[in-house]
Amino acid sequence: MSAAPRSVAEWRDLLAARGPGPAAEAWLMRLAAVDADTQRAALVGLPDARELRRRFEAAWERRGLPLAGAPFLCKDVYRLRGRALGAGTSFLSDERAPEAADASLPAAFRDDAGAVLLGATQLNELAFGLSGENPHVGDCPHPADAARLSGGSSSGSAWAVGAGLVPFALATDTVGSIRVPATWCGAHGLRLPAGLGAEDVFPLSPGFDSLGWIAGSAEDLLATSEAVLGPADRGAGRGLWVGDPGADIDGATLGAMERAALGLGAEAAAEAAELRRRLEGAGEAYPVLGGAAAARAHAGLLAARADRLDPKVRARLEAGRDRGPAELAEAERTRARVTDALGACLEAGWDWLALPCTAGPALPRGGHDDRERRRLLALNAPASLAGMPALAVPVTLPGGGTGGVQLVCRDIGGLRALAARVAGKA
Repeated sequence: MSAAPRSVAEWRDLLAARGPGPAAEAWLMRLAAVDADTQRAALVGLPDARELRRRFEAAWERRGLPLAGAPFLCKDVYRLRGRALGAGTSFLSDERAPEAADASLPAAFRDDAGAVLLGATQLNELAFGLSGENPHVGDCPHPADAARLSGGSSSGSAWAVGAGLVPFALATDTVGSIRVPATWCGAHGLRLPAGLGAEDVFPLSPGFDSLGWIAGSAEDLLATSEAVLGPADRGAGRGLWVGDPGADIDGATLGAMERAALGLGAEAAAEAAELRRRLEGAGEAYPVLGGAAAARAHAGLLAARADRLDPKVRARLEAGRDRGPAELAEAERTRARVTDALGACLEAGWDWLALPCTAGPALPRGGHDDRERRRLLALNAPASLAGMPALAVPVTLPGGGTGGVQLVCRDIGGLRALAARVAGKA
């Protein structure tokens, strides 16, 4: 259905002009075009046709709200009323009771902004990965190139937005799980400050987990941001292009990312070199601290369900469990250095920092090895160690496909301002 709506504005217009029945039918027609294997790898917990229409009818009653009629999905770590979350596992939804209430973020999008909550999306098991691989439901493909993967851990959310199934989808980002798959799938991502609302989702690494969402365009990123965070109350200010903090990005790719960042208003300045030096080691420190936090949070699962876990996830949890005091102390020192470096830069005349969030385009199936994981961690761990919010913006790369740059800032006010800047409204 080539004329089917894709953006928030198009879904709003469809609901307003034709009503809830045709809006529900438009979404079902989009879904019908998705093959069964991809649906299984990307989606879970969708409503039947009757319930789908009821949800669009509820949006019709709220049609004066800013996102009325826009459908969205939630990564299957968000608590959704009436269903037991699965967090990408083969067993969790069978062992948990259905949730009594929705988490605060999906409730805000539905009740306060009028969007239509349609169900959940798949992920790397326990959100512990950056690939989009899941041995239980199948690996999530890239929406434009089936030979590649979507990236993760918010794989289903990124696929659904990149494929045009929904204009936005909720996700989480502990160490790049919004930033990486969003930009690999040609979409935009928003990561809130670490810990904000994290009690409403199934955890990966408490203290590092961040909520957020993925949107299909800069305009939809701004629309969703304004709907739940409010409009910008200040300008974006000055941005510093940091460059590559240790992922060994090739010159042509890094050049495309730098041009994109400068086009958004970042500046190239001498202090970037010193900042890169002080960010060294972030990619090595994060697996120590984040892995230990994950092992503590999931000690019960590791003890009782190790045989049912993805072997890669089990190995990461076991490594986190086995970290020693000296290793943890050294990683904490790195975390303090990285946090101080980012904070000092943002106190020294810069309002935001721009750096890559991927080292290139989406990786092919089988390409997510330890080297590529280390490269992604080197790029995304600095903001994660510091708990800072960020926007992720897709960049078309010289060899084809998209990668991304991330715009890191201090607070939600900075996110609102950056969303307006990216959409060309400031």
